[in-house]
Amino acid sequence: MEYLPALWKPKAPRRGLWQGRVDIGKPNIEEVKIMKAARLYPGESKLRIDEVEKPKLEKGYAIIKVRAAGVCATETHFVEGLIPVGNPLVLGHEIAGDIEQIDPNAKTDLKLCDRVAVYNMMSCGSCFNCRNDMENMCTQAAGQLGFNADGGFQEYVAVPIRSLVSLPQNVSYEEGAVHACSGMTAVHSTRLAGTKLGDLVGVHGVGGVGLMCIQVAKICGAKVIAIADSEEKAALAKEVGADEAIVCIDYSILVEQINKATNGAGLDVIYDLVGSTVGWNAMIDSVACRGRLVIIGYRKEDLLNFHPVGLLLKEGQILTSVAGCKRDLELSLRYANEGRISTIVADRIPLEKVNEAIQLIIDRKVKGRSVIVS
Repeated sequence: MEYLPALWKPKAPRRGLWQGRVDIGKPNIEEVKIMKAARLYPGESKLRIDEVEKPKLEKGYAIIKVRAAGVCATETHFVEGLIPVGNPLVLGHEIAGDIEQIDPNAKTDLKLCDRVAVYNMMSCGSCFNCRNDMENMCTQAAGQLGFNADGGFQEYVAVPIRSLVSLPQNVSYEEGAVHACSGMTAVHSTRLAGTKLGDLVGVHGVGGVGLMCIQVAKICGAKVIAIADSEEKAALAKEVGADEAIVCIDYSILVEQINKATNGAGLDVIYDLVGSTVGWNAMIDSVACRGRLVIIGYRKEDLLNFHPVGLLLKEGQILTSVAGCKRDLELSLRYANEGRISTIVADRIPLEKVNEAIQLIIDRKVKGRSVIVS
C-alpha cells in the first residue's frame, strides 16, 4: 500500500510575487494541411466529421499527432446540451500521441517524436493556483482542450508545451489517453478524500473513472466495495481489485447490502460517479460517522435532492472533485508504468464512428473506456 501525498499546502504566497500571466501563445490556424475532425455544432446532438485546416505551430505550443483519444461521459453532456457550445467545437479531452512539431525556442526537455499524454487544462503557469499545483483551478487559463478549445477528436491538435506529459515506456497511447482524464481524476479525488490504510471505500458507478478509483484506493491500502448496475460490471470491478462488488438493481435494498458488506460499520469514503438523487440518498444512509462523500459524476436530468439531517447526524463531509492537476496525471501514469493500475480499454473505434462511441456511453454499454484511434 502507499500513502498518496495529501493535497499540497500553499508553497507560494498569494501576494508578494509577480502574478502576471505568461503568454503561452494562441494557435493561429492557417492552411498547411487538411485533416479530419469530429466537431459538435451549436444546437446539434451529433458530431460532424469535417475536413478542416491543420493547426499551425505557434509560440509555446506543440503540434501533436493524435494516436488515441478517450471517449468520456463528459462528451454525453455536450451532445445532450448540458454543456452548450457557442461555435463548432472539436470534442475529446483525453489525448495521447506524438510530438510532430514543437516550438524550437521553448525551454523543454521534450523533442520531436516523443510520445506524450496531454493535460487538457491550458493553464497559465503563473497564478496562485498554478504555482501551488492546482492547475485545474487556474484563474487565467487560456482554455481547456475539448471543452472550449479544439480537442483530440481530430488528426492533429495544438497543445501548450506546459500541458504535455511524457508517456512512459510501458504505457500505450490508448492507456495514456485514458489516464489523461480517468486516471488523474481518480488520483485527485483520492487526495481530496484522504483515503488511507484500513478505510472502507465505496465506488458507486463502475465506468472508466470508477475502475480507476477502485485501483487507486487499493494502492492506498483501503478495502473497496464496488456498486455496479450489472453483473458484467461487477465482475470487471473485482477483476481490477475490488474486494466486493454489489449489483444494484433496487436502491431500496442497497443500504442493507452495504451494511452487510461492512458489518454495519458503513463506508469511510464513497466516490459517487452516478449523480442521481436516489443513489445519493442511499450513499448518505451508507456513509460511516465522519465519512466522506465525494461527488464526481453528474447527469443532466438529475439535480441532487436530499435532506441534510441524515448526513449532519453523522458529521459527514461532502466533497467535490473536478478532473485533476498535472501532478495527478504524472502519478497516474507512473502507477500504470509500474503495472499497479490496469487500464480497461473496451473498444478501439475509428474517428468516423465517434457518434457510435458516445451512444455506447449513453446506453450504459461500455465496460471500461472506448478510445478513438488513428
